[in-house]
Amino acid sequence: MPQCIDIANFRNGDVNAFKLIFEEYYQRLSYFTRTIVGDEEAEDIVQETFVKLWERADTFDNTTSIKAFLYLTAKNACLNVTRHNKIIKLHETQATEVSEDNLLFNIIRHEVIGEIRAAVDQLPEGYRKVIYLSYFEGKTNQETAEMLNISINTVKTQKLRGFKILREVLKHSPEGLLILSAMFHSGL
Repeated sequence: MPQCIDIANFRNGDVNAFKLIFEEYYQRLSYFTRTIVGDEEAEDIVQETFVKLWERADTFDNTTSIKAFLYLTAKNACLNVTRHNKIIKLHETQATEVSEDNLLFNIIRHEVIGEIRAAVDQLPEGYRKVIYLSYFEGKTNQETAEMLNISINTVKTQKLRGFKILREVLKHSPEGLLILSAMFHSGL
């Protein structure tokens, strides 16, 4: 579960408060930007987004405004990169245009996946390892069992029990439950 971010400390330049924000949103922003510009440019965009956040730390009143700033800044940077790449590759007829609807969908999807990851992090260690290997790294039951030195039946049992716990933790998030259900039904 994410730690509470002290906005007052962040506004006053506390590096630890910034670190909490970074840890909370770095992975989500990385996934979001990668879906738009790819791996090469995504890392630079995310880093620059956090630099801009730090430079403007004294202007934020709450975590909602921080999250909005991070996504808006990253989105605009991605659009700038996309536009720049389109100009460079103008002769290519298959240039892909990023739509606002697609961006909004990606933001929502990555926020929900972030919720699911946070919920998985709350699971007991054995369940958590099985869930990460199976659903986030795409390992088969056999591969997971071998990596963790447990039986395939233990893998299946821990997946089912972990799924039940996650359903309870995510009951407030219909979108999270939907994605969670799709993940588990595709891998059971």
